[in-house]
Amino acid sequence: MYKLLLVAIAISCCFTIGISAQKKQDISVLYVGFSPDKAMPEKENTTWTSQERFALEYKTRMPAFVDYLNLYFSEVGSIDCREYTAELSEKYDVTIFDERVKPLKERVIHTDSETGKFLSMESAIYLPDDYSSPSVFIGHPARDLGSPLGSKLDWYCLCLNRHAHHIDLNNEIFKGPFKVNLTIKDRATPSPILKSWDGGDMPAEIPMWEVNTEGYQDGKGYRIGMVSRGWGFEDSPDAEAISSGVCDKQKTAVAIGRHGNHFLWGFAGSPDYMTDEAKQVFANAIMYTYKHRDDRFIAKKYNERIATRVFADELQYYTTEKSYLGSVKRMKEWNDNMTKQVQELKDKEARGEELSEEDKMMLTYKPQVPLTREQYLKKNIGRNSWSSITGLDTLKIIAFLQENRPYFYSQPDGFYDLRVDEDAKSLGIANNDVKILDAAISLLENDENDAKAKRLLWRYTLEDKATAKEWRDWYRKYKNKLFFTESGGYVWMINDKDANPDVRPRADKKETPVQAKEKTEATLQLDEPSHEDPVSVGAVILKGDNPGEKKLVIKTKIMEGYHIYALVPTGEAYIKTEQGVELPDQVSLIGSWDKTTPSPYPGKEKLLIYKDQNTFTHLIKIDNKVADNSKVKCWLYYQCCNADICFPPQKKEFTLNL
Repeated sequence: MYKLLLVAIAISCCFTIGISAQKKQDISVLYVGFSPDKAMPEKENTTWTSQERFALEYKTRMPAFVDYLNLYFSEVGSIDCREYTAELSEKYDVTIFDERVKPLKERVIHTDSETGKFLSMESAIYLPDDYSSPSVFIGHPARDLGSPLGSKLDWYCLCLNRHAHHIDLNNEIFKGPFKVNLTIKDRATPSPILKSWDGGDMPAEIPMWEVNTEGYQDGKGYRIGMVSRGWGFEDSPDAEAISSGVCDKQKTAVAIGRHGNHFLWGFAGSPDYMTDEAKQVFANAIMYTYKHRDDRFIAKKYNERIATRVFADELQYYTTEKSYLGSVKRMKEWNDNMTKQVQELKDKEARGEELSEEDKMMLTYKPQVPLTREQYLKKNIGRNSWSSITGLDTLKIIAFLQENRPYFYSQPDGFYDLRVDEDAKSLGIANNDVKILDAAISLLENDENDAKAKRLLWRYTLEDKATAKEWRDWYRKYKNKLFFTESGGYVWMINDKDANPDVRPRADKKETPVQAKEKTEATLQLDEPSHEDPVSVGAVILKGDNPGEKKLVIKTKIMEGYHIYALVPTGEAYIKTEQGVELPDQVSLIGSWDKTTPSPYPGKEKLLIYKDQNTFTHLIKIDNKVADNSKVKCWLYYQCCNADICFPPQKKEFTLNL
């Protein structure tokens, strides 16, 4: 043991000596995270799979980063994220965000004034609109801080472990200024890749690079990394996907990438858990961000769930027999495995051994019935706005997707919804071919179908010209600098950060939804969930069965194909659904929450989910001295996912008259 310790110390010293021998880069770096000199936040930190581990790492994470950064850069500063202001970043060359900062604008939840029913939510704002400082984001802060600014570093999934794959080894971060010799080894291809629509041709093993020495999947409670959506990430010249990583999503998920002067380092490990190679690459990534310090977003992504054209390829895959039979096979394997586990738990109970909460929930398991081919198609195809044209006829679906692929587009606020542009189709020109603009301008010049021309130019540009001549002059001036972005809203933009109007892509027609009136009757009526808000939630207080008692009821209606999490075992990245209540004086809780029996998640051992309709009920006792105007506050905190995406967790709150 003593010899092993000496070897470990020697290796550590060699690395430190090697780093000190390298020339420090003459830039200033600000680290933003939790300072151990301040009290831990009271709110649970959901980016760690264990609060105990979070408490342990809270003491060491910032010091580890500061010590590490001082080995590479001439000036290093640090600030607790709760004390950070954007003005501080102006004093440094690069800012590293390791945690969310204090919001400039708190999240706003809009509820019905009479019933307390959730209506809508405005996300918190953390950075000013004119924020332009070069920044590196470690995992989830990328989305929280950057998305309101139009960053492509969005939240695809908080599920990144510790290995990288599909790496662009030609990128500068692997070349210098600090020397890097990557160790690439073949490892088993992650099962989510093999099961995804574009992963069927992947080999059993793929080349990988170890970034962190520990990840959340090791089951020790470590912090979870984040990946961004890969589709459309590189459809603008200001963005590049550098690497994917082992996660619960497909091979194109972005674990390391850049948009403008924002850099995503999705892996969650602090320098204490970075490999020596990763320490070098991370330092290079900081320098690479500094190199792009003057780059601003050109294409801005304001809608995380906009469908790009590749979505049509995914939909076509779902029409295949291979896709359907694969889902049936996975369900059968899951049923067999769960049946075996349930029997083991019954045997354990019969022996008089104590069962955990997880064990008791597992005992409620019932074998899942595989979808029929028709149900499978309805789930994956029937959700699309054009499905009424094709029905569930697979040949019609394939023909429709192939025929219209050049003309698909999405409304700026669309939710995985591709539409056919009949205007572009009538001209026979794909909307991502710059000739579409030339043709539209020609229609104006020749006074032929001005309405069609104006629709096309409104839909696919950010410009607003008064005459055909103005349009033609603009087109001639910028034709060779134009590019088409789908993730940025299906618009043609100029490859110049200062040449585009400061406006967002424009919808064809904006309809204001009519909010339904809440009914607080014995059967609480919920709005229909949608792809934009897949979990409809409501709450009501009902009369109890005994004098002095009432029932607090929270109900959910979850859109088909989506789910929230009832039980999340150690080593999984998902967030468990929680309920809470705040009571006035003279009111108390009776017993515990009575919850709908959850269902197992196919392919994930002991991961239980809620889907369809669910009820969470808690009895409350009311003293006869309680004030007449007393109110009860309650909430549901959950993370919603489907097979393709996971939303960031959200909390829906209600204030009810007692």
